[in-house]
Amino acid sequence: ALFTVAGLGLATAILIIPNCFRDSVSELLGFQWDIVQRQDMNLGLVEPASVQVRDLLRQLPGVIAAEPFRGAAARIRHGNHHRQIGIVGVPADTQHSRVIDAKYREILLPRDGMVVSIKLAEVLDAKVGDELTVEFLEGRRLVRSVPLVGVSEDLTGIAAHMDLQALNRLLGEGDVINGASFTLDMAHRAEFLHALKEIPRISWVGIKESLRDNFRKTTAASINLIQSIYLVFAVVVAIGVVYNNARISLAERARELATLRVIGFSEREVGAVLITELTILALIALPIGLLLGTGFAKGIVSAVNTETVRLPVIFTLHNYAFATMVVTVASAISALVVLRRLKELNLVSALKAPE
Repeated sequence: ALFTVAGLGLATAILIIPNCFRDSVSELLGFQWDIVQRQDMNLGLVEPASVQVRDLLRQLPGVIAAEPFRGAAARIRHGNHHRQIGIVGVPADTQHSRVIDAKYREILLPRDGMVVSIKLAEVLDAKVGDELTVEFLEGRRLVRSVPLVGVSEDLTGIAAHMDLQALNRLLGEGDVINGASFTLDMAHRAEFLHALKEIPRISWVGIKESLRDNFRKTTAASINLIQSIYLVFAVVVAIGVVYNNARISLAERARELATLRVIGFSEREVGAVLITELTILALIALPIGLLLGTGFAKGIVSAVNTETVRLPVIFTLHNYAFATMVVTVASAISALVVLRRLKELNLVSALKAPE
């Protein structure tokens, strides 16, 4: 009974993990490309240009809204810790590349200071109010001291955001930008892309839906493979455990079961003895398995989180219901196979068997 509970519990647990990964990736995609990045497209310029370029870009076909941004390569230091990243300067009231806190509330960028992601603050061992040393790696390679005024939630990479005007003041190059983001009327998307080809100053274009689709395809393929492997293992374990338990019970209790048949119990009533035992063991095992699976998933997801990507730990009722259903169905099929052997029970031989 102990090993049956352990086996069914582990079979349930290993089904929680791949579904947790799937739900976590879905949450990441929704957060990063629906809550934070709300634009349809980004483009970068070959070299920084006047902010007035924004007005020209707004005149392209299909453009509903356009927001400029400035990216600047820099090394950010705090004490003995440092990271080399790109500081992103956006308008304080940006509606495209929004800065979101851990409670999914928008952070308005102040006129002075920097907002960094939680992970970057952790890496730098910095907290709000600390002074960060910023060494720009372009232009005149200026070194500036910037206060840390806030931390944001970011599930991919590490990020640092500033108000566009504040970043330009630090660089001392005037009001310039090196890219823009767009909200488009998708009915005119083809016209917009065609118009971009006529602008020689554009160095790159990023289409959000294409990036998201590619990410989904590659990630979904990996997750589906992992889920299939875990599903096969869980079904094999559940069927094997239940089948062996039922066969052992049938073999050990052949005399008792045969006696019940002789005194008038039907095959269904005798089979209910075995089924009741298996049901009780399964009812004990399933909650244990769900708790184990939750712990395994939390540990694995936390272990694979890096500076590059951090998956949130997401558990849904669908996840738990799926694991419970698979183990229950596999156990039921295995039990039914064993119950068919009741018909082969030799009543005379079983009753003649010595004690």
